Amino acid sequence: MEQDTPAVDRTARTIAENVYAAYWRQARGSDHPQTEQTLLARLIEAIRPEIPGGSPGAIIAAANAALDALEQRSPEIRGPRVTAFNRADGTVVVGPPGAMGTSAV
Repeated sequence: MEQDTPAVDRTARTIAENVYAAYWRQARGSDHPQTEQTLLARLIEAIRPEIPGGSPGAIIAAANAALDALEQRSPEIRGPRVTAFNRADGTVVVGPPGAMGTSAV
């Protein structure tokens, strides 16, 4: 099944999963299965358009916009924001809200 998935979709999913995992390592609030699926879908939707040629800063901004939207819908949840992104392997670095970066690591 994975061979049927376009590379852009796989890349967006990998980045979204990395953002999700990094976010919840430091977040306050409860993570329900429905929240997980919703946030992953929103992260993928936000990140995917930036994959073909977007800068690391554009990918970081897209991921952080999805995290902002989650926290607006669920005020009991608070967590870090993506501050750096490694385009080579999709890893992310998170930090306190307001410490947004645009750098590649």
